[in-house]
Amino acid sequence: MRKLLMLLAIILLVSCNDAKYAEAIVGEWECASWIDTATAKDKCNSNAYFSFKEDKTYTSKVGAQETSGTYKIADGILYSTPKDKLEIAVEINTLNADTLSFTMSRSGNEEILTLIKK
Repeated sequence: MRKLLMLLAIILLVSCNDAKYAEAIVGEWECASWIDTATAKDKCNSNAYFSFKEDKTYTSKVGAQETSGTYKIADGILYSTPKDKLEIAVEINTLNADTLSFTMSRSGNEEILTLIKK
């Protein structure tokens, strides 16, 4: 019984975080840093922009590549599905009123992208 209560408490805590994340992510975001952890190189160059809307759609521009699609947040993971492509998942490190930071894997390298709200 005790294990069941602990599991329920964890599920409720994660659900509350996801609900707060869903509210906090809405808005326009721009790149503050984009660190490749293998090289410690910052790849930001002010060339990454994201817009998340309340209707669970998003648009992004990274360099010259523009993308749009849908997104969802579950268990601290941001899932985005670009139009006509496969779902992408990134681990949210920080998401509050003015900062969104997540860890992703690009070509097997860990990268940490930090965005600030416009």
